[in-house]
Amino acid sequence: MDQKIYEVNYIAVYKYILYLTNDAQLAHGLLQETFYRFYRQQTSNIDNPKAFLLRIARNIVYDHFRKKRIVQFFTLTKDERIDESPLPEEVVEKGEEVEALYKALQQLKFSYREVIVLRYIEDYSVKETAIILGQSEAHIKNNTTRGLQALRKLLEGGEGNARTTIKEAPIDRSE
Repeated sequence: MDQKIYEVNYIAVYKYILYLTNDAQLAHGLLQETFYRFYRQQTSNIDNPKAFLLRIARNIVYDHFRKKRIVQFFTLTKDERIDESPLPEEVVEKGEEVEALYKALQQLKFSYREVIVLRYIEDYSVKETAIILGQSEAHIKNNTTRGLQALRKLLEGGEGNARTTIKEAPIDRSE
């Protein structure tokens, strides 16, 4: 039973951590910690192990960055996972679009980024995202809307950054 949970969920949990950290080596370490904590708990009465694993992973990522006291989380590194198609023009165009998207995602407020990753990259519903993040569905919908607005402004080359383009978003003056 426990081995099956690992086999079914480790890729999804790893990808989620990778999207949040943008560091493959760190993601592997945090993935191990996630499953370690999962197996230490009483897992027999958990209805949705995947949601529980993602929640543990989220908390571990938060703890990691809280300990490091990193305000500006990540810079984009070259994504080696880009599929290189036979046509070089398509590869260059696709690579530039993906790079622009990742740069914009990394500039978003963390709470917006994690909602967008879960909703649109991992393809979870609003309800599933709310369960994973331990928030209300209304809060998830609001963060999704605000995050998409900020992402759109970043991708369109709007003025300011994602933290200052949305009225409700707090301004980070440490940058």
